[in-house]
Amino acid sequence: MTALIRQVYIEGAIAGPLAGETLAMKANIAVLGQPWDGASPALDRVIAEDTAPTVARALDAGATVIGQANMHELAFGITSDNAAYGAVESPFGGIAGGSSGGTAAAIARGLAGIGLGTDTGGSGRLPAAFCGVVGLRPSTGRYPAGGVLNLSPSLDTVSAMASDVASVAKLDAVLAGEVLCLEPAGLEGLRLGRIKDPFWTDLDTRVRYVADRMLDHLADGGAIVEDRVAPGLTDAVKAVAFPVVIAEVRRWWQPFLAKCLEMEFADLSERIASPDVADVFRAVATDERDDATLAELQGAGMERVRRVLSQSMEGLDGLIYPTVPIAAPPLGTTEVDIDGVVHPLFPLLTERAPVACLAGAPAISLPIEGFDARPLGIELLGHPGRDLDLLGCAAVVERALR
Repeated sequence: MTALIRQVYIEGAIAGPLAGETLAMKANIAVLGQPWDGASPALDRVIAEDTAPTVARALDAGATVIGQANMHELAFGITSDNAAYGAVESPFGGIAGGSSGGTAAAIARGLAGIGLGTDTGGSGRLPAAFCGVVGLRPSTGRYPAGGVLNLSPSLDTVSAMASDVASVAKLDAVLAGEVLCLEPAGLEGLRLGRIKDPFWTDLDTRVRYVADRMLDHLADGGAIVEDRVAPGLTDAVKAVAFPVVIAEVRRWWQPFLAKCLEMEFADLSERIASPDVADVFRAVATDERDDATLAELQGAGMERVRRVLSQSMEGLDGLIYPTVPIAAPPLGTTEVDIDGVVHPLFPLLTERAPVACLAGAPAISLPIEGFDARPLGIELLGHPGRDLDLLGCAAVVERALR
């Protein structure tokens, strides 16, 4: 694998809705007979014994897999700075975002037309924003599970990426086993909500300016942008998001490692190349959350997020907010100064993204023109299970912005 992609060539069916499309897939998604390593030397002996259902559907629909994309090692990070295979850089400069940075960068560079990433807490949408492509996290359960190196089965989903909404919608229909039905209307009467906390907080001044101008443009075209509140949403997300992931990681990985490598989970961190990822897996190995605590997080904790979000979105077509609070920072960045306040990069980038994951809701990042030749993203969050409505809304917004 290079810093961007490991070449794999698998032809799909001769005909189908994705015929002629080239597809890059994240290295944590399985393809029969190919390395299934999550871009980590810890799994360098693991060969996939089957093909992930999502990849199988894409191949059956005519797509041709052209490579396994680099990523943040084992998907536990937001920069795609991989110590084993190199850092993925956005074609516009700076980090590509993570953990699906290689997929987004491959599409942005024209190496593939469509791509598969995964999204646990923004891993498909953040790199889409930094690389100037479209990234969709579907409603939880919309795509078939299996064939993915999971972090959190409660939150994980394969994500779809492409250069425009129409291509993402076509890929989404295939992955969901549906017939494409995208009928965007116009901006007139489109109702979008703006919730300040946590979606519009800690923004670079220039990002806020670009996003505000974009909302003005949508309003001028007939969209209705309403300010809403979501009391307690930020605290609910912080109380649940990372604890759920930490509690679920070992439960998924322990049997996987025992089967594939006859390895104990506690030994995994010593084989991980990226220090930040090794530290997380080392901490997970000592986590003492029991099954009852996890059940409480998965149940009452996640339900609280869903309830608050649902109430705040009543009567709206979706929420709208900047996907990322900053333009892509230089490779190696760990902290960012915003208006004199220094923010650690990981929490800064993941303040907004986990909301959709915890609610099981669809969310899509659209590229918008940023500054200093670096793109930004604008994200739309829809109602759980109403993915087609969200895609229609995204197509309308995309058309208006272009």
